[in-house]
Amino acid sequence: TRWLLCRPRCPPAGTRTCPRCALPSMSGSAQDFLSSLSSPASSSGSAPPPLARPPPAESAPCGAGGAGLVAPTFGPDGSLYAVASESGDIVSVANAGVFPLLNTGGNPTAVCFAEGALYVCDWAHRAILCRGSDGVLSEFVREYEGRDLLGPSGMTTDAKGNIYFTDSGPLGETTLGERGGSVFSISRDGQLLQPLALGTLSHPCGLALAPRGGALYVCELLANRLLRFVQRPAGVWHCSVYFQFSGGLGPSAVACDEDGHVYVALFDFAGHGSGQGRVAVLSPQGTLVKEIACPGGAEVSGIALDPAGGALIVTDASTSRVHRLAI
Repeated sequence: TRWLLCRPRCPPAGTRTCPRCALPSMSGSAQDFLSSLSSPASSSGSAPPPLARPPPAESAPCGAGGAGLVAPTFGPDGSLYAVASESGDIVSVANAGVFPLLNTGGNPTAVCFAEGALYVCDWAHRAILCRGSDGVLSEFVREYEGRDLLGPSGMTTDAKGNIYFTDSGPLGETTLGERGGSVFSISRDGQLLQPLALGTLSHPCGLALAPRGGALYVCELLANRLLRFVQRPAGVWHCSVYFQFSGGLGPSAVACDEDGHVYVALFDFAGHGSGQGRVAVLSPQGTLVKEIACPGGAEVSGIALDPAGGALIVTDASTSRVHRLAI
């Protein structure tokens, strides 16, 4: 474990870019939008309206745009967000469109909301960034015990406000031959950084918490398997292989429903294999129930369960499209 000392908020007042860490300030429209997260009734911001939720068809496109869409996420206001990793944008997905909200100046890979703040994983900055109540995007954590992170890739939060994230670096940074990926937790107050697995994984990426029991599921992409972390006793984490996949490159994202079913996005490079994206559905006991075919290409880069129920949101990095699948 290690106590964190967060860097001062930046950029300095009156500037658009911090001279030290080169993080850009957000545009006025993005600040208006994110400020509305703490005031859901406000409608003065310039962000697009939340995504309408018609009864889902078998497959329905719900957004296209950006470059390299990944990590769909529902915010506390019920709106759908995603990350355009190649362009550096955090986007809102609404009314069949994708709307940029802010740009990190790097390569964001995931977002989550906790304690009224927006957190962003970014490979290029090799850090987790945070936008708090001051409206400024700044570094939150970038090292552990004096060593820089490789580049956070996936992130989730629990009901208490604790954050869990994977650290893998860009694809190829941690491999089967050079394992170095990690899984960390950050305490609710942002003061305690704890490794759950340190430097032992092959490109860990998407992760999700089980609705009951506290299990944490982690995708280990280049080992083509899903891991499960459980605590016994509290604060002591144990890791095991929950499911071993075959074919394709490996699992890229995971989500859990209230009944304990686990949905796993299976990623492969475009132009290889069948070219068909897939989502595997696992039972609460860890057996394969079925596979759901995804529209678009094979580069299934993110999934999220619609909190309204009955649908799975899927992003495809090669086509930069977001699809809604009936489940």
